[in-house]
Amino acid sequence: MSRRGGKKRNAPNPWNGRADYGNWEYWQSASANQRTYLYYVDIITKMALSRFRWINLPPTCDERYLEMTLVTQGIASIAFPRKMEGTFLSLQCAQQGQPNMYDRPIRWLAIGQNGSKYSCDAKNGVVVFDNETRYPLMDGIRLYANELTHLRLTRRMNRMHQQIPFILTGPQEKRQDMVNLFKQVAGGEPAILATDDIQQIGYEAMSTGVEFIGEQLAVDEQNIWSRIYTMLGLTNTTMKQERMTEDEIRAQKAPSELVLESCLIERRKAARELNERFGAYLKAPIEVVMRQDNESQNWNLAHNVKSQLEAGD
Repeated sequence: MSRRGGKKRNAPNPWNGRADYGNWEYWQSASANQRTYLYYVDIITKMALSRFRWINLPPTCDERYLEMTLVTQGIASIAFPRKMEGTFLSLQCAQQGQPNMYDRPIRWLAIGQNGSKYSCDAKNGVVVFDNETRYPLMDGIRLYANELTHLRLTRRMNRMHQQIPFILTGPQEKRQDMVNLFKQVAGGEPAILATDDIQQIGYEAMSTGVEFIGEQLAVDEQNIWSRIYTMLGLTNTTMKQERMTEDEIRAQKAPSELVLESCLIERRKAARELNERFGAYLKAPIEVVMRQDNESQNWNLAHNVKSQLEAGD
């Protein structure tokens, strides 16, 4: 009688539901670190995508995809396929050939997320850059997300060293007494009643010698977020220090405003080119402005006026 050979199957993999062959291990700490990093990438990217608003963009264009392409790649295309004249699409951009004397693309490919593509030049579209240096913002987002992740891990490790336990020692027959003693200590009892043989129970406090640096880490995190806001061109209110004038506070905001202007200049340049070349295909001139929630502000204003009138009546 022959024995059937084969590999032993493990328990089902919780991620794909299949029983995989071989040893399968899941490193929880590595996954937590990766999730923390992705969380920071996500939240910074959301801020980057919400900075600008395209007004009168053709309905066949996707503003979200346009801004995502600009943030991740630093360049995008707004053009129409030659067989669909006037139907503008906001897609990825792959430059072709040599640029002109001012380093502007002459020909390029518009590429969609599904792989569709078509050739473009000045006759059927324009190229949009995210900023004047054309450096992708996503590289900076990943850099600072890594900084914040490292800071979070340092804070977690520092807090762990502050969890200093104490050790109760005593004979085996005093084990239940030690348990009761610990319960009363942990329960915050104002007094603990014991007999003379409690002296057989000793205690020792463990100490790692690591100083709690929560305040320093909080200041460091605030500085990192301040640099992130500057990278995105977002003004942020810094803590006014002693003897700090209003002019000095405004001077701190100047770098953020200049970064934002660099991004606005390139987007408005593309909008101006679209309006000048293809105005006949557009229902209204395309504009780019800073995004603000005017709808909510108008609703709040109208609601407040109505409430004040009702209160006056």
